[in-house]
Amino acid sequence: MINKEKGGKTALITVLIITVFLFLVLLGAVVWTAAKKPLVIKQLIETNISTVVREILPVSEYVCLVYNYQSITERAYNPGSWLNARNLLIVLDGTIKLGFNCSEITVKENGTQLVLGMPPIKILAHEQYPEHARSYELAGGGILPRSVKPQEILDLLGDTKLDQEKLVIANEELIKQAEDSAEALFKPLLELNPLIKSKYTIVFAW
Repeated sequence: MINKEKGGKTALITVLIITVFLFLVLLGAVVWTAAKKPLVIKQLIETNISTVVREILPVSEYVCLVYNYQSITERAYNPGSWLNARNLLIVLDGTIKLGFNCSEITVKENGTQLVLGMPPIKILAHEQYPEHARSYELAGGGILPRSVKPQEILDLLGDTKLDQEKLVIANEELIKQAEDSAEALFKPLLELNPLIKSKYTIVFAW
């Protein structure tokens, strides 16, 4: 009889210990979830805002600025005889498109600011029009100059694209114009969304 009573007490104590342990585990889970909840909500809001922004903005490459230029190059032309040699000034037209890939834009919420991390401006396309190249004769040519064929003009010029691209990328004024053009389009486009306009100030971070 005494052993049965001891056994019953032992079983009761075991049940109580297990119950207390489960209660503490459950309490800990509740506290941990409550502590994490604000972070989860914040991440959810940021994710939703990011999704909204990406649905509004273009999804592919965006051309901010189209830059038309004329390259002027001086070349000595000698078709095989000094009698026919000429000094030429060659004018070549070209077009460079500046912009970026919209998929590289990042979106971040900073208080009441909606910060758009913008990718650097780069050259998206570059076309030259050699068929319209023009040549002008300078002093110092041979005594029997002859006309220069279009293909000969192109051969004299060679590939001048890289030189022009370096000049454009180094031109801070052009890059700034391209950035301003993107901001002038994207800001009012985003502000058409009532949620963005009422809650955020849009900031572009280049």
